[in-house]
Amino acid sequence: MELPLVTTVTTLLLVLIVVVTCQEQRFNCPPEYCLRVKCVSDEFCPKNETLLPTFCGCCRRCVPVIGEGGTCLLLFGAPLTSVCQKGLHCCSGICQRECP
Repeated sequence: MELPLVTTVTTLLLVLIVVVTCQEQRFNCPPEYCLRVKCVSDEFCPKNETLLPTFCGCCRRCVPVIGEGGTCLLLFGAPLTSVCQKGLHCCSGICQRECP
């Protein structure tokens, strides 16, 4: 069953508004914030994980590395909770070699 054009356009507009709002509401790290942060980061990660910076970049933490076809998520302004394998890109929620 196809959605009426008005419903489709309305849905797309709502998604656009949410994305723009999220971009505008990004958290900015306070000046000298990292001086007050005590990092508990590992220097080495378990197999199939890699080190990435935390939200303000003060520390590093281990996150899973996702292979081709695996589920990924990019939230603008938020720290990554996983990363696609080297040579892959997060396209429409899936780690792929090239985005369509």
